[in-house]
Amino acid sequence: MTSERDHSKIFLQGMIFLHRGQFEGARRCFEQALAEARAGEKRHQLRAVLLNLGNASAALGDREKARACYLEILALDREAPDGKTVGQTLVNLGNLCRESGELDRARAYYLEAADRLEEGADDLSSGLLYSNLGLLEQARGHLGEAIGLFRQAIDFHKKTGHEEGLAATWGQLGRAFLQCGRDRDAETAFNYSTTHFGRLGDPAGEAEALRGLAEVYERRADRELALHCLARISDIQRRVSLPPDPRDREQIDRLRKK
Repeated sequence: MTSERDHSKIFLQGMIFLHRGQFEGARRCFEQALAEARAGEKRHQLRAVLLNLGNASAALGDREKARACYLEILALDREAPDGKTVGQTLVNLGNLCRESGELDRARAYYLEAADRLEEGADDLSSGLLYSNLGLLEQARGHLGEAIGLFRQAIDFHKKTGHEEGLAATWGQLGRAFLQCGRDRDAETAFNYSTTHFGRLGDPAGEAEALRGLAEVYERRADRELALHCLARISDIQRRVSLPPDPRDREQIDRLRKK
């Protein structure tokens, strides 16, 4: 991979847009950066540009564009191997397949990614890989395997200090525990998720983790604690102008009838 210093200003602008979640702006910048890299024969820059263009396209729902970018990276790897970039690319291809319902194909990409990321000692990407593998096994109904994979992901996220990964994966683990009927474990996982999202200043993530807690307490017939979680969600929505979620209203109505 090239360092950011090796890239054009338009590529760096695209990275800023990407980190801010402004995906249309990011895609425009990366498309221009790709044209410049091809015209200037800067092949050492192509993989980074293609990876980020693919990510921006995937975020915008353009799976075919994303897939084309990722497959080009795999083709470039045959000329000059780059295990770290290819590992990340294989994870992204696995995600595209999982989201499209191609579960067997997604698993093949994920397993190949695991080998490449282990070769490159890329712990950050490995944490993301195991989170996604967990989601795959959860979709296949293999909840025990999913729980084990989420725990592995959490270990990697702790090792690298990846707060976003910890917040998301604790929430995913909470959902898997709920499906298994392990409410106490789910409560612990959702509490961790809520704490991490709060530290990140991610109100949408915090609200979603609180929904998981509210579900745990409703199943436990603890009406007061469930309503307390829903009141916290309402406070978050007012504070940061998040749109209301109909699930919250439905749950409040259910609880008040009990």
